[in-house]
Amino acid sequence: MNSNLMYHEVFALFEKAEKRADKINVLRTHGDRNFMEFLLAAFDKTIEFDVEIPTYKPSVDPAGLNMLYLHNEVPKMYLYIKNHPRRPQGFEGKKQTNKLASILEALHAEEADLMVRCIQKDLKIPFLTPKLINEAFPGIGLEV
Repeated sequence: MNSNLMYHEVFALFEKAEKRADKINVLRTHGDRNFMEFLLAAFDKTIEFDVEIPTYKPSVDPAGLNMLYLHNEVPKMYLYIKNHPRRPQGFEGKKQTNKLASILEALHAEEADLMVRCIQKDLKIPFLTPKLINEAFPGIGLEV
């Protein structure tokens, strides 16, 4: 990322920004390849997750002191995408769910919640839409 902010902190800044241009600026300022990949995973209708969301114990570690960071886990989200060519054969069902549970427990609680909401295809962030994401990142190619 272009900053040391965690994704939930970027989205908090996004929500505080009052004007559309300011919201776009927040995304551009803090967005890099992994961040854009995260947005695609959440909003691209052709990306279908096939992992069951496990019951997990949210981390109580303070932000920045976690074992894992969402930014670093985004490139591995293909493990949970239906028919993804890079996903190992047989990596499904309980294997997927157990791996996801261990990741969610190692992330900061708010980052884990974002990952779950991404998989559920509903980030629940007001005004964060495919149209605005396309405007912030021309060429990202989200269907509006």
